[in-house]
Amino acid sequence: MRMEYDWSKVMKPYPPRRIILPNGDEMIVKSMEKSEIEEVCDALIPNLKIHKDWFDLVTAELITEFYLWRENRPMWGLPAESHFNLVGRVNGEVVGVTNGALRDPKTGCSLHTTTLRRGLQIGAYLWPCKLEMYFDVLGVDVVEASAESLIGGRKLFQAYGFTAHPDKKSHFGTMLQTMTKQQWDRIKAGKLVGERI
Repeated sequence: MRMEYDWSKVMKPYPPRRIILPNGDEMIVKSMEKSEIEEVCDALIPNLKIHKDWFDLVTAELITEFYLWRENRPMWGLPAESHFNLVGRVNGEVVGVTNGALRDPKTGCSLHTTTLRRGLQIGAYLWPCKLEMYFDVLGVDVVEASAESLIGGRKLFQAYGFTAHPDKKSHFGTMLQTMTKQQWDRIKAGKLVGERI
């Protein structure tokens, strides 16, 4: 039986973060508002046509998740009220997004991350922002995740030291991997870049 929580007391906005990209551009990462959904989804549409590294699949799922969030509908069996979205912008232009939800106030479930500019490590910068949101802002104890692409599995999950659980399934129905607050605290200084503003 699912426990009921007052998510209004659990969920908090992400403190905006300024990150300097390798080309010198300044990316601002902030919590996404529902009023931004259509703009962000429109910006993501070109990724639907990139039929490699699962850009098409991840983008389609992200867009669906944003519209489910707009309509306050649950996704992946997770409460709609626990959904959060972070958007990275350069000079106001959407360059990347990452999102997640919570199973309960102490268990995060990572959803997706995608970028609109290649070669600038935007996804690699957004991913630790999402972990900061989970562990340092929302105060979860563990984040559950599944690598939905080779890029995610190779560059993020292995590099971050996620623990694989081959005998368990995630919210996506694929192999569960987890990171604890203790693991995050050990690697945070080397992964989270930029400054809060």
